[in-house]
Amino acid sequence: MPPPIPTPRSLPAVVLSRDIGYDAARSAHRAGVLTRVRDGAYLHGELPAETWARREVLALARCVAVSRQLPGRAVLSHESAALVHGAWVRSPTDRTHLSVPWRPHKPDVPDISRHYSPDLSEEDITTVGGLRVTTLERTALDCALTFPPRRALPLVDSVLRILSRPNRFSREQSDSAMATVRDTLRAKLDDLGRRPGVVSAREVIGYADGFSESPGESDLRWIAVSRGLPRPVAQFLVRTAEGDFYTDMGWDIEREGFGAGEARCVVAEFDGTGKYAGSPRALFTEKLREDAIRATRAVMHRYADRHLTDADAAFARLCRGFPRRILDSLRPVAALMQLPTRR
Repeated sequence: MPPPIPTPRSLPAVVLSRDIGYDAARSAHRAGVLTRVRDGAYLHGELPAETWARREVLALARCVAVSRQLPGRAVLSHESAALVHGAWVRSPTDRTHLSVPWRPHKPDVPDISRHYSPDLSEEDITTVGGLRVTTLERTALDCALTFPPRRALPLVDSVLRILSRPNRFSREQSDSAMATVRDTLRAKLDDLGRRPGVVSAREVIGYADGFSESPGESDLRWIAVSRGLPRPVAQFLVRTAEGDFYTDMGWDIEREGFGAGEARCVVAEFDGTGKYAGSPRALFTEKLREDAIRATRAVMHRYADRHLTDADAAFARLCRGFPRRILDSLRPVAALMQLPTRR
């Protein structure tokens, strides 16, 4: 079964020193009852054991704290807004992002990034869980304009997924819904006018795919297309003697006219941490599935997080199975490889 469409996250309980008294806050912190998230703000409750989940909860707690400590016209934006909406943020940082209608006169404090956004209108702002945040569309645009494509693509994928709600069993309808969202994002991007990052943002929007079901899948797809491979089909259907199976992404070599060869298709799977942990039956079932897929003359590549740290090595392995004439004509997509413009 595909994972559910992302939804807004539950916001953690945050206590401010000014509300309970500074001495009481420090005492509760020393006793382990409260966890400090920033100056004058504490998380009330236990932190998750998993590193990624702990990082996410702390980032959300900082969003709550900053919103309460800095009321006014500032709006949570960029990755901070994405977290609140439930969109994917690959590795949340300790910085909270705010969009402000005035140019900041003072340098940012260490845990806040202020983004000067004079064009931010009330139509670009919504409320989620009591917090003022940029809308999903504006959040996607801000991140595509500001961050490196590799960092932005998973987030924009998830926004596309939330807004279009694709269904792998209704491909044509889902593709149409995603195209509508992309067109809306492109139109809003045009309305913002000329600014740094527009070319890259346009490519990120164009390559975004709501059929991506995890940030890891998005990252793997970025590795493929940024280095020139044709755009893969996300949730690629492989018909086998054992039944029909969907893979995270794939390229139909015969159908697309890439040329005859030993491989009928190339497919890639991303296995998140703990996908099969503690479940021998799930591991055995997956082995049967993989054997059935390979029996169709499919070249199958499996990746985990550790394989994506070296993007070039991951790409080199992904290329195995493609005809030589395709590999000889590869050209990187420059706008997907550019450097970051902001923190």
